[in-house]
Amino acid sequence: MVVLNIFLFHVYCALYMAAASTTEDELHQDTPYIRELLRQAKTAEIESFMDKEVNPCTDFYAFSCGNYARINPASALGVPSTELFKTLAKGLDRKILKTLQMAPDPQETPEDKQVKFFFESCLRNVERSSTYTEKMKALIAEFGTMPVLEGSSWKEEDFDWLETTAGIAHQYGISSLLKVQVNKDYANNLRNCIYIEPQRFPLGPLSMYVDKATAIYRQNYLFNIQQKLQRSLGVDSKLAKQTARELLDFEVDLAQGLSTSRQGLQNSPELLTVAEMQKRYAPTLDIDQLIFVSLGQRVSDQIYEFNKQYQENLIKVLKRTPKRTVANYIFFRLIWDFVEAPTEEPERQKKVCVTLTKKFFAKNLDNMIYRHYNSEKSSKEIENMWQQLKYTFSEALRSSPSLDWIERPTRQLAIAKLEAMTLEINHYADYNFTEKFADLTLQSLDLIENVRRFRRLGARQKREMLHKPAKPFDAGSQLSYSPSAILLENSMKIPVALLQPFYLWSDVYPKAVVFGTLASLIGHELIHGFDDSGKEFDAKGNSKDWWDERSSSNFLKRRECFTKQYGRYVYDGIQLKESTAQSENIADNGGIQLAYTAYRKWYESQVEKDLAKETLPNLRYTAKQLFFISFAQIWCNDVHPKLRALQVSIDQHVPGKFRVIGPLSNFDEFSKEFNCPAGSAMNPSEKCILY
Repeated sequence: MVVLNIFLFHVYCALYMAAASTTEDELHQDTPYIRELLRQAKTAEIESFMDKEVNPCTDFYAFSCGNYARINPASALGVPSTELFKTLAKGLDRKILKTLQMAPDPQETPEDKQVKFFFESCLRNVERSSTYTEKMKALIAEFGTMPVLEGSSWKEEDFDWLETTAGIAHQYGISSLLKVQVNKDYANNLRNCIYIEPQRFPLGPLSMYVDKATAIYRQNYLFNIQQKLQRSLGVDSKLAKQTARELLDFEVDLAQGLSTSRQGLQNSPELLTVAEMQKRYAPTLDIDQLIFVSLGQRVSDQIYEFNKQYQENLIKVLKRTPKRTVANYIFFRLIWDFVEAPTEEPERQKKVCVTLTKKFFAKNLDNMIYRHYNSEKSSKEIENMWQQLKYTFSEALRSSPSLDWIERPTRQLAIAKLEAMTLEINHYADYNFTEKFADLTLQSLDLIENVRRFRRLGARQKREMLHKPAKPFDAGSQLSYSPSAILLENSMKIPVALLQPFYLWSDVYPKAVVFGTLASLIGHELIHGFDDSGKEFDAKGNSKDWWDERSSSNFLKRRECFTKQYGRYVYDGIQLKESTAQSENIADNGGIQLAYTAYRKWYESQVEKDLAKETLPNLRYTAKQLFFISFAQIWCNDVHPKLRALQVSIDQHVPGKFRVIGPLSNFDEFSKEFNCPAGSAMNPSEKCILY
């Protein structure tokens, strides 16, 4: 437990007493009392995370976040990790649950009602648990028979893996082994095209299937497979255990064909005709038939192949794997991606149902939350900040000597790309939900039937996309919690979760706090448009090499500095790997410098009286120091000790500590504000700089 200083103790007592008599609506009132309460609360939060005994020039993460893990310990709380984005997600989930349980009101649309029906059917799934296993078996029976259920009566000669997996994909959009995907064309994002790509792997990247450090997660996954076979299909425990081992071994074998993160940028999609892919993979992989069954039509256009080595490995694996195992795997993936068996615990079932409703109706929920919680003010705040960041970066591209490593013609193209870049809040206010769900009728009694209807509709609409103009990128719940750069659209998506007041922004907070948090996050995504991945896409979002040779060469030399810098860091005794994939680190560094420059310009434009609120009560730091502290506290976190090796192994981002130390140790303005002497840990002589 953290022992807070006397000031913080009194502040927390005061805030507790105030909160007891202050409703959520009252917190939004613009009164002197509420403004002071919110400012005091922000002071208390910032100071509670800090460890002022640490020299900020030695370790700014420990200085800003030294007490965070003791206040929010992942292991004691029984969660994988604690961090800002998890806090935002919890806050949004509370709003979602409240919204889904609200009585009908005049604002409610027919689509809102359907979402509520779905949620209610999930809550009632417990009542219908006696028929769950039968319904899962009936689902399998739509496409054939599963060996683990049929035993010795299963007929191998009746099973065709390609027809089965393609049939399931056609009906429900669930793909195993190999996926036929319809999405935007890399080279021309105004149209859709077909991609042949690996299945989605439940554990994620290759390292999760092969690394010694991740063996515990494979073991947990193995147990979950066994439990799923028993609970969903009623398989005997001994047989379920044996089958689970066969399925996991098969999946590990399949995963050997995945690319590593180091290979990622070199593994671009290849454009081929169907005939060319047939020649490459027939007879084991009949690509023409896979597309025909999955989409219900023959195609003559060229298609994209992702990850050739996966398809080559798949052929080898299929040849050496018993058909029984392949069949069990395909049918298991069908029920794995369908609906979990209900739990008997009401509160847990509510959480399960919120998660499931988000999975299928993420856009609807974001729109409902936006409407119910009237988030227009925060939307305008983000839009204004976005324009300031674009203007600041445009100025740098036009005239900053620090960007002279980019040739002038390429800088002009970069400016054009920046000007074309758009920002969108994921509130879906203009989205046509009526058209999207015109053929969907849900009811409040049968969850599995609701999921079947939703999946059938989604699979059909996905098939129909092939002959329709491309629509904006849709990642559903992936876009609900963190900002995302969509390179194929030259756009940025901001989640509704970030609009929640008091976490990052409030009218009463200093601009230093808002710029240090929101602006640095938005700046991070903006820089993604110009990192080692973003520079491969032009102003229209099409895949195109628009950099001249000299500028590209300079980029690679400067990127090498980041590779070496971040490869020297050690996290929980684990040396971080040197990698050429530095897009996240480049975005972290460029984003904070861009946000600070924009803040400094705003700060210098203000008359003296407007700067009085640029500090917080009883917090003895200048406005510019507060900017950097606020930035650092975005990345305060604690990861369960058992998961730290996993984080290093699979996360494209470095641990939070180095998302603070890395960018700030490269930034002269930071060292200036905290008077860090040359050669100190946070002010090294060698700095890595791109943007």
